[in-house]
Amino acid sequence: MPGMGGAAVVGLVTGAVLVVTVLVAVVVWSVRRRRGRAADAAAELDRLGVRAGSALVRADERARLAEDELAFAEAELGTEATADLAGHVRRAREHVGEAFHLNQLLHDHVPDTDAERREWSARIVGLCTDAEAVLDSLESGLAERRRTARATPAALDRIAAEVEKVRGAVPAARDDVAELATRYAPSALRPVADNPAQADRLLEFAGRGLAAARRKLDDGEPTQAAATARAAEESVNRAQGLLKAVRDFEADALTAEAALGAMVAESRSELAQARALPAPQRAGAVDAAATALQSALDALPAPGAPQDPVGSLTQVRQANTALDDAVRRRLEADDRARRATAQLAPALDDAERQVAAARAVVDDYRAPVGPDARTRLAEAQRELSAARSLSEPERAVDAARRAAALAAEAATLAHRDIARTHHGQSWGTQHAGHRPRGGGMGGMGGTGAFGAVLGGMVLGGILDDIGDMGDLFD
Repeated sequence: MPGMGGAAVVGLVTGAVLVVTVLVAVVVWSVRRRRGRAADAAAELDRLGVRAGSALVRADERARLAEDELAFAEAELGTEATADLAGHVRRAREHVGEAFHLNQLLHDHVPDTDAERREWSARIVGLCTDAEAVLDSLESGLAERRRTARATPAALDRIAAEVEKVRGAVPAARDDVAELATRYAPSALRPVADNPAQADRLLEFAGRGLAAARRKLDDGEPTQAAATARAAEESVNRAQGLLKAVRDFEADALTAEAALGAMVAESRSELAQARALPAPQRAGAVDAAATALQSALDALPAPGAPQDPVGSLTQVRQANTALDDAVRRRLEADDRARRATAQLAPALDDAERQVAAARAVVDDYRAPVGPDARTRLAEAQRELSAARSLSEPERAVDAARRAAALAAEAATLAHRDIARTHHGQSWGTQHAGHRPRGGGMGGMGGTGAFGAVLGGMVLGGILDDIGDMGDLFD
């Protein structure tokens, strides 16, 4: 029988080990599963964000092309004939505009929750899908109307006349670029330097397209003729845009030069103001930004040398903005430091009072006060010590406020522990109905706070030499 009892014990232990092993395995599996689900959810959210970005780019690009198409159609067919189609573009732009706003919310400085990212990304995809559906309808309407309007010899003659008109403007544009090159740097002319040559190539393509369209029309294929004529007309319009950019270049450059002059004057004034700041305020970011702005000003071309007003304006403006930001941050930091200096003495005074009050509770009652209250008090004392030693007013105020809050929490927890002792509990025995056993403290006539104080005295050894404390209460 004893052997059987031993076998039973071994069986029970083995069973318990198996149960514990299974439970551990289940817990590990559950944790890994949750982690796997979290990783899958994060990856899916990232994929949704990429999909939303791609949809937004595609919808915006289609909306831009549709605006160009509508402008061409209005010139070709008249605004009355295309008024309803203009509404399609407006609706598509409204969808894309809302999608851009949501995308800005996703990428601004404000942190977003996963739920917000999921909702906004899905909404972006939906808006872009709606916009593309509207643009599909627009394209169908434009194609139908152009097929009717373009598949005629008269329409092809009109496009051919436009080709010759634009071709006649190319030599003047080429001369304009050559003349501009004597006054502007190559970097400034880069956006328009090749425009005349590109316009020539587009017009050549348009001429070949018109010839092909006439052949299709003669062969009784009006749909193919209309498509070819459309490509030719778009080439003419692109060539016109390139030549217009050459004509507008100098006006844009002069506007940039005027803005650059104002920006240079403003920058020199702000440099003087920044350098007038006390050395401690300038040290670091302000000095670095001022040096960068001075370098940008020094890099400006000398009067009479080829200029790049747009590029120069961009560089000076960026350096100017960086200095503005550095000075603003420095002044804001100084202002915060001044406010913190004014707040420091009251904050320290409050923290010292709170810590002293919490310490008094613990010192007076001792044993009934549990570890949570004591931990808060110790941390409050540490924060108060740090607040007294920190040289930065802002950090010192923060530490003092943390000390006050921790001390107040310590006092609250201590009073809770004392109240539990009053009801027969201690911080270690908080179950209802539990009371000390036997004589000594359990037989004391004094209860509540007085009993708690005596409990602290006993544990502290204060009453060790008095003898049988029960005699005190007989």
